[in-house]
Amino acid sequence: MNLDQMQSMWHAHSDKLDECMSLNKTLLQKIQSDSQKSELNKLIWARAIEGLLFLVIVAGLWHYVVSYWSLTAPVVSAVVLNVFAIVGLAGSIGQIVLLSKIDFSQPVRETLSGLIAVRAHNMTIFKLLLISVPFYMAYVFLGYDLVFGIDLFSLMPVETKVIFAVISVGFGMLAALLINQLKPENRSNKLIGWLYREVSGSRLTHLLDQFDNMEKA
Repeated sequence: MNLDQMQSMWHAHSDKLDECMSLNKTLLQKIQSDSQKSELNKLIWARAIEGLLFLVIVAGLWHYVVSYWSLTAPVVSAVVLNVFAIVGLAGSIGQIVLLSKIDFSQPVRETLSGLIAVRAHNMTIFKLLLISVPFYMAYVFLGYDLVFGIDLFSLMPVETKVIFAVISVGFGMLAALLINQLKPENRSNKLIGWLYREVSGSRLTHLLDQFDNMEKA
């Protein structure tokens, strides 16, 4: 076997090796893309179920308000809680819309931007729902009326009402402080970082980490 034949065989082998590597890379990308699409679909279904639950809550609270309409603490509580339930419903719908727009065939940077937009939207809704913390007694007043048929607020002495009002103000200040700290640049803080992961959810966090690593590669 002369040198030309050896070179010819080497080139043929090299071409087959390149073709094999290209096929393996294509197959790996397809498997990865299918896995990412599966995670995305699970996220969409989770938000859809969440939205359905919020819809049931909104409908139930409105039915209660219409049925027992009066300026009592339980009815006012139902109206307040319904506002936040509507915020949650709108948030779930918004997340589904944003998730549906993500296309894994796009460049990594665009896909990552889409996922970050979903996380930012989740955090915005979470901040809005945090505003409900000072209204914690609304759950108590409504719960007592639904379970025991009692307007607890009308039975409470003035001193107790003042104490609960002070506690509500305290919760409001804590919620405002937390909302002010919930910024991407503060994620190095353990609490803020943990909240970002929890609010985003494990699936979205996993997808974000995948594409962030791809972007850095």
